[in-house]
Amino acid sequence: MANIRMSRINSELQKAIAEIISNRLNNPDLDGLIISVTFVETAPDLSVAKVGISVLSASDTEELVVATLNHAKNFIRHELMHMVRLKTMPELEFEVDNSYERGQKLLKLIDKVSNGDKNG
Repeated sequence: MANIRMSRINSELQKAIAEIISNRLNNPDLDGLIISVTFVETAPDLSVAKVGISVLSASDTEELVVATLNHAKNFIRHELMHMVRLKTMPELEFEVDNSYERGQKLLKLIDKVSNGDKNG
């Protein structure tokens, strides 16, 4: 039962944070970037929520985006209080989510190994 509750909380926070970043956060450093909130993992006591961020851009700007969002986390948390009803709103910690890049590297390695077996 607790897992279902935490999944719902994480899902609601993820949707709300994505909406805040795309529509309410006015920061010139983030203009023109496609920012995805890939996951939210909230502690069972609702003290902290880790927020995974992925950025689709021409250059490696993920670290800059995460730093900018961590700087604006109090504003984002304040906006969340108006959007999501929780007894305690967790502190937010933004981090880079590299799972897509790791997956792509793994697929390339699998292709390399499988092509090597066919040629050898």
